[in-house]
Amino acid sequence: MYSLSIHFGPNAMVWAFLFKNKELASDFYNGAIKAIDEDWFLKIEDDFGQQCFFKKGQISGALLEDLDLVEEARILRSLANARGEVKARQRATTDPTIRQAQQGPSVLQPRFNG
Repeated sequence: MYSLSIHFGPNAMVWAFLFKNKELASDFYNGAIKAIDEDWFLKIEDDFGQQCFFKKGQISGALLEDLDLVEEARILRSLANARGEVKARQRATTDPTIRQAQQGPSVLQPRFNG
């Protein structure tokens, strides 16, 4: 599955379109690039019934994503974060300041001269 996001307008408006095959998604992506470079009109129709039409000069950016690879990247980021958390906990056990704080405050004990 492929996602084509088109950024347009003076505000931060983005529309996303989904495609089942890479060729069709790439064709519309290339059309968006030409619309930006050459100030063309652009019509997009995705595989899920979304249709749109952009007038000249409206499109300011386009992003084509392979959603399977995006999912894999998200998983790898999550694993890297989890490894970082484990390493941080391991280092915290040997950090002198943290170890001292975990022992709690010193308790004063009365001494009687008896």
